[in-house]
Amino acid sequence: MVQVLPLRGELEMINFLVVDDIKANIEVLELIIVDYMDDNNIEEENYKIFKAKNGEEAVSFVEKHTFDMIFLDILMPIMNGFKALNIIREMKIPTQPIIVMATALGDEATKEKEKKGGANAYVVKPFGSKTINKILDHYLKKIIDKTISHDDFFEFDDMDEDGHTIDNQHLIMEEFNNSHKKLSTEELLSEYDYLHDEIHLDLEEIDCIVMNKFNLEEDTLDLDLMKKDLLEFFGLFSSFLHQFSEFDELSNAILSLKELIIDVELKNLEDEDKELLGIYIKAIIMDLIDWKEHVFVAHDAGDVFYANASLLSSYIEVKKLLQ
Repeated sequence: MVQVLPLRGELEMINFLVVDDIKANIEVLELIIVDYMDDNNIEEENYKIFKAKNGEEAVSFVEKHTFDMIFLDILMPIMNGFKALNIIREMKIPTQPIIVMATALGDEATKEKEKKGGANAYVVKPFGSKTINKILDHYLKKIIDKTISHDDFFEFDDMDEDGHTIDNQHLIMEEFNNSHKKLSTEELLSEYDYLHDEIHLDLEEIDCIVMNKFNLEEDTLDLDLMKKDLLEFFGLFSSFLHQFSEFDELSNAILSLKELIIDVELKNLEDEDKELLGIYIKAIIMDLIDWKEHVFVAHDAGDVFYANASLLSSYIEVKKLLQ
């Protein structure tokens, strides 16, 4: 249920800027904003939504126009969201906008970095209309009444989207979901009972690398020191998954990730991009570890495909960053 805004007096033009290199993500946010404004009886002539496909375009827009609220993706080509955030916050402009960061990660390290950079809020992909509406509820009346404080950072607990979550990776997962039926751990392992010993040995080898080579307590991974170990881990995991025809897509994505890491010249990456890359690769490793524990150790996965969307989403973000 959208909170109807108690508007008073003549309404000034409200300018939004949506920044993302994926057109579908921009369209999703635009639709949510339009629906929200309509629900709050704000006419189309009283607001405008600008669109930019990278941080450089966003900065250029802010130099030319006054914005009330910016939705800023983090991983984008040419200029990422963190750099754009820093530049905008240092600009001498009449009014600083509310800036909402969009990320595939909801970890404390990323959140704290956004907060220190001057962001007012964050959303974790995939998000839904309820999340965006709650942020608009918090800020839009303050924008209209001009009562925003510079240190207003909006924190909210994880919310149940009540079935309205918009999966920003739906185009990638659509074919997968249409061609696979729900499969429990019990059903999977009964089919591959003859691989019982091989599965056990492979998992021991993977666990050995994790325990002896990785420090997953850190916020990000030191890629300069860990590149060789990461290649070994992803190579082993991809080979392990390749034994199961059900996991061809996941195996190929992990193998592609390994190839991306092989090709990347870490010395050519800016420190900020290297840190982001380390955060995303750590997230993938943590997801893989959690997934294999549920599927192959605890045997409590009601659907062995549940991790695919999250893992493939993180892989896409890493690919975007490296490209």
